[in-house]
Amino acid sequence: MRSRGFFSRALTWLRALATNMYFWGGLLVLSGISFGAYLLVDAVVMPSYTRHNVSTTVPNVENVPFLRAKRRLQQQDLKVQRQIGRYNPNVDTGIVVDQTPLPSAQVKPGRRVYLTVNAGEVPIVQVPDVRGMSVREAENRISSADLEVDTIQKDSIPSPYANTITEQEPVPGDSLEEGSSIDLWYSTGLGDTEVAVPNVVGLSVAEAERFLLQNELRAVLVDTTAAAEDASEPSPDAAARDSLKQHLYIRQQARTPGDSVRAGTEVRLYTTPNAEKAARLRRKAKQAASSSDNPTE
Repeated sequence: MRSRGFFSRALTWLRALATNMYFWGGLLVLSGISFGAYLLVDAVVMPSYTRHNVSTTVPNVENVPFLRAKRRLQQQDLKVQRQIGRYNPNVDTGIVVDQTPLPSAQVKPGRRVYLTVNAGEVPIVQVPDVRGMSVREAENRISSADLEVDTIQKDSIPSPYANTITEQEPVPGDSLEEGSSIDLWYSTGLGDTEVAVPNVVGLSVAEAERFLLQNELRAVLVDTTAAAEDASEPSPDAAARDSLKQHLYIRQQARTPGDSVRAGTEVRLYTTPNAEKAARLRRKAKQAASSSDNPTE
């Protein structure tokens, strides 16, 4: 009964509202105001805010000094952001070498234009270590480091792996200006002659390498880094390796002194930072060699 009375009252109220002219008049006025506000925002406010249908042409400022390019863009109601590009030796310092958006593009006023400007100094790059790589791989590695290959020559000392890089100049780790050249030497393979393995135990790494090369043999350092760490030195990189060779000594060599091998064969060397230990090992090796040359009856 209560629900039936509620629906009856609601129906009566809706009928009265439908016949109320003030209600319909107010609703019509509110609709007109809303529609007018929409037209005002769409036709006046938004176009003035977004600058609809307004554009400007991006001028061509490439190959122009940055300050002049900036003024020209600002005259077109455009903003400018400078970016430093890679050094180009064929372009003066401070010249715009690239721009985004491109010249003649249609953009809205206030758009930011990015200008890439030629750097003022030649970048410095580090020489990569290409020893042991194939000739082609070495050329690609050097090119990717923004350097160039000057000469590629045959190494006068044979080595086991034909057509691989044996030496380079400048040495790995050196710092060069971008675009500088590197000379390479490559292996033609093992030689045809037989040579005797010398005794290099107790010598410094630098001395051992020179001695082996004089005998047309190549040194392979097995544990230079470990030896440097034993000496409380920081682990060496390619640039510091040569300086360590003066302070590391050979404690063992993989090939027995006196063995006959082909020219260019590699001799593995094990090092120690202990000079006294190296001297004792050398005396011991000499005594062993002397005993073998003069065996007791």
